Amino acid sequence: MPASPKSPSLLVKYTLVVYVIFCFYVGSALVVMPWISWIWENNYFLFRFPYAKALVLSPFFRGAVSGLGILTILIGIEEILVYRRWKRGHPG
Repeated sequence: MPASPKSPSLLVKYTLVVYVIFCFYVGSALVVMPWISWIWENNYFLFRFPYAKALVLSPFFRGAVSGLGILTILIGIEEILVYRRWKRGHPG
């Protein structure tokens, strides 16, 4: 018996789960990595572009990168909430 057209397929559910895990993983890395000195200060881009060192090591830049991480985590949370709202409105 085929599933109703309003019911998301298993592939859609797995894609959502992978996307949410990706958002949490990348978001948490972006929040934490700028503040770990031995990782942030010893990277390829600082050696390749030494004139950018003052900008990249600035606390404001680190805060901006952490802010992008928080936004990424919020996107993952929003995807979960959108799916739950959609699921509540379309019982399948």
